[in-house]
Amino acid sequence: MSASPRRRWALTALRIALCLAAVAYLAFNVKWNDYVRLGSKDGPLVRLLGQTDGRFRVLRDGQVIDVPAADIFHEEVKGQRVPDIEYGIRAVMRQMDRWQAFWAIMLYMPVPLMSALRLVWMMRVQKVRLSLWDSTKLTFAGNFFNFAMPGGMTGGDVIKAYYVTRFTKRKTEAVTTIFLDRVIGLIGLVLMSGAVMLVTRDSAHFSHLTLPLGLIVAGLAASSVVIYSRRIRAALHLRQIVERLPMAGQLQRIGAATLAMRQHKALVIASLLITFGLQGICIVSATIMAWALGMQGAFDYFFIYIAIGFVISAVPISPPQAVGVMESFYVWCFTADGLNTASQAFALAVAVRLIQLVWSVPGVLVPLLGAHLPRRAELLELGETEAAVDSPDGIAPPGVSPASGQ
Repeated sequence: MSASPRRRWALTALRIALCLAAVAYLAFNVKWNDYVRLGSKDGPLVRLLGQTDGRFRVLRDGQVIDVPAADIFHEEVKGQRVPDIEYGIRAVMRQMDRWQAFWAIMLYMPVPLMSALRLVWMMRVQKVRLSLWDSTKLTFAGNFFNFAMPGGMTGGDVIKAYYVTRFTKRKTEAVTTIFLDRVIGLIGLVLMSGAVMLVTRDSAHFSHLTLPLGLIVAGLAASSVVIYSRRIRAALHLRQIVERLPMAGQLQRIGAATLAMRQHKALVIASLLITFGLQGICIVSATIMAWALGMQGAFDYFFIYIAIGFVISAVPISPPQAVGVMESFYVWCFTADGLNTASQAFALAVAVRLIQLVWSVPGVLVPLLGAHLPRRAELLELGETEAAVDSPDGIAPPGVSPASGQ
């Protein structure tokens, strides 16, 4: 077996192992039914069947018994003694504030449109003409394959990359841009969560996340310096190394597409700014959903953990859609200080996926109706436009002078 298949098998095995470990963690911590603790804080945890007239009906050792409230462990909450009940998934969903949940879903509406606009700007860096309407269709189609179909976050990117190549002759540059678009999204999430951690009043609460986020930021910064510094690339002899590799021509075009971002700083900055906006909406939407589920905590508390959860779900090494991994992360974070239950944290992760799924469903119409393909007249127009861009008097992006290319 060659090295490449071995790497693929190893990566697949790692994903499966992560998924199984996460599912085992969830099975141990998340409960479907309600439970109550008898006697003291260390007393037995028994299933709660119901409450009537100050008595608790529980299932203990296979028998249904009625227990007086005095025999139930109580906790002090805001000066009042309340029964220590750990609500399961069913109770959490039953008690959910449906109006808040509705507005959490509706708030997500602009996100696909903002993502489509970012893709237009990113394509413009590569001199690929893509209308906002076409970009919107491709974004919805990609989201559908991301959130509604097996294959995970990268599956939708592959589909979107395939579709976008039908709109241009610069296929390598277009495909590279799809994945650079995802990189911009990840950078935005990391920078936003890091910035909120720096300014939050309770920064010590998130100290355990400082090192991982710091390493990610340092890695991104180092990668950017290596990619965009001519001197460092020359010192590392990257050009000579690439020329010796298989498909050297394609790799050089991918490198050129990445370096093109350096010549269009305004578009790259605009793409990053709109990323902050759309991801901020995603996080606020998820936070409102958390409050709808009865979860407790300040806004920055949710902002940081939800943002990192999105990063986990977007990393290719995770299982598809980070199934189980994101849920385990939420359970670990949101239950650490006792403010929320594992069932609430698990329900939040599921609800976040549901919000994304709702706004990805329209994407099924795009390939179904053939709307992902350009019409013949559009292809002719696209060809003429790209030829004009290639010429010395080519069309420059808005706000960019053709002479300077910057």
